[in-house]
Amino acid sequence: MASTGLPLLLLLSFSIISAAIPIPKATIFRQQLTSDPSTAATNNDIPPTTFFEVTKPIQLPITKPCSTLLLQHDFGYTYGSPPVTAQYSPPSNCPSTDFDKIVLEWTATCKGRQFDRIFGVWLDGVELLRSCTAEPKSTGIVWTVKKDITRYYSLLMKNQTQTLSVYLGNIVDSTYTGVYHVNVRIHYYPTEKYTRTKTKTITLRLKSDHGYNQRADLIIRISRNSPGNTTDYGSKSRIQPM
Repeated sequence: MASTGLPLLLLLSFSIISAAIPIPKATIFRQQLTSDPSTAATNNDIPPTTFFEVTKPIQLPITKPCSTLLLQHDFGYTYGSPPVTAQYSPPSNCPSTDFDKIVLEWTATCKGRQFDRIFGVWLDGVELLRSCTAEPKSTGIVWTVKKDITRYYSLLMKNQTQTLSVYLGNIVDSTYTGVYHVNVRIHYYPTEKYTRTKTKTITLRLKSDHGYNQRADLIIRISRNSPGNTTDYGSKSRIQPM
């Protein structure tokens, strides 16, 4: 019987000590949204996250491109509004007017809480790009989409002023706070030329891997020539990208 006294004494001592220690109230742990506004103050010094598109790289010539910033705009509450427009004409500051590759670049940043939004880019009513924004974080995001638009060569090099239209239907309120800051550029890559002799120059063009990248001789739009018509531009942008 004496052998059982020590374990019993230890058990009673542990019970007395445990009762003397206050037990904290139960805490409910919830997953914190990455775009929670309450964390904004502590995220000011964190650089934005870079998102990237997993796709086949565009085959580019070794020549230095001529780059033009076509549009810069902050898309706040734009849902149902007319697209943003800018005037477009072929570049006049390039040393060459013969281009082997033309690339459209969409770069955007956003910070806060927001859904992914469908957007589109048109030139003279012809759709050049349709895609979807990335969902932002409280610390901010930045992403870039590049598309080879060389197949629209005859449209891009038309010797007249045309209208570039960009639509991004965004909603900003007390819940969805993200504003998309967008830059649209076009990069024109001159054709590679090598001089074989003093009197003869060879022009080398990149070979297309399939018919999709072949230049069209004539491009006919199937949308109305009315960039301010939201039913023609905006409604098409609100469907899922193809």
